[in-house]
Amino acid sequence: MTNNNTGQIEFWNSDHGLAWARHADTVDVMFSDITDAVLVAAEVGAGDRVLDLGCGNGGTTLAAAERVTAIGTVTAVDVSAPMIDRAHERADAANLVNITFLLSDAAVYPFAEQSFDKLISRLGAMFFDNPAAVFARLGPALTPGGRVALGVWRGPRENLWAMEPVAAAKPFLEMPPRPGPEDPGPFSFADPDRVRRVLAGSGWQGIELTPLDFQIPLGRTMEDALAFVLEMGPLSAPLGEVAGKNRTRAIDAINRVLEDNTCDDGIVRLAGACWIVTAQAG
Repeated sequence: MTNNNTGQIEFWNSDHGLAWARHADTVDVMFSDITDAVLVAAEVGAGDRVLDLGCGNGGTTLAAAERVTAIGTVTAVDVSAPMIDRAHERADAANLVNITFLLSDAAVYPFAEQSFDKLISRLGAMFFDNPAAVFARLGPALTPGGRVALGVWRGPRENLWAMEPVAAAKPFLEMPPRPGPEDPGPFSFADPDRVRRVLAGSGWQGIELTPLDFQIPLGRTMEDALAFVLEMGPLSAPLGEVAGKNRTRAIDAINRVLEDNTCDDGIVRLAGACWIVTAQAG
């Protein structure tokens, strides 16, 4: 098993990463329930030294920085240059000076021993080639008993926000092969037994998984929802490779799904399902 994460690094520095950076506010609206659950589960508070794993556009980073106050710090790491740049901009706009951003792969970055009290991640822990090796390296970076809280997706069948548009558009598109259940990707931590095996095998203790079920708002408007599906969701790549009638039919099918799930306030909402994973450093 490799530990170089080359495929993910290329992916998140491509047009896909640029799209996620461009729609940072939509992403934070969508995943705000996960952000809140992770910060509560990690017990992030004043004075903590926090490591944010796979920080993306910095939504969770900024929220953690406010919780730790001026006497705490947040170090945020991600492989995506577009998203780290966007996170920098957002931190500057919020006048948060207790954040350090690292454009690096956490699988290889030399974190100092016992330099953090808490480790958090909102949907950033599932993309490593060798997660057991990564979490074995991260354990010593926390103080003994330091707490980790991860938000990770459960299975695709429970995550209608991703799967309903796919099911509607699939007849008109050439879809890529589905990743294996343990291949890097959004659902690689869906199996709770695998999560326990990865963390226990890398030295973490007191592992618990708590289900989080919620309705995901796909941004604030119908336009936000369509932009997410077309530019960032699992259909973005296959839609980019099709033209003509099939593309039109696929987008029409997606629009019908979004319209069917538009609430009275005009916001598109679809079901999401996560695990909130907690553990302590040994």
